[in-house]
Amino acid sequence: MLETELREAGFRDVGARTIDAPLRMPTAAECVRFERESFGALHQMLAGLAPAQREEAWTEIADELARFEGSDGFAGPCELVVAWGTK
Repeated sequence: MLETELREAGFRDVGARTIDAPLRMPTAAECVRFERESFGALHQMLAGLAPAQREEAWTEIADELARFEGSDGFAGPCELVVAWGTK
């Protein structure tokens, strides 16, 4: 889809590639702290909840992220799409 949009915008020599880019941190708890401090989109999604429900949601997020913690620390799955073109 991104390649199509670039072509329609007048780019040529268009391409795109998906790259694995796991988020690595010491622990899942550190990831949750980072998300609580930094991820505005998460805060917007949770804004409509009552305070107790927000805390419950953060607990659920922490529980789910803990699945990605191992002996080498936390490695949350993430992919980036890198696209290019010449105008």
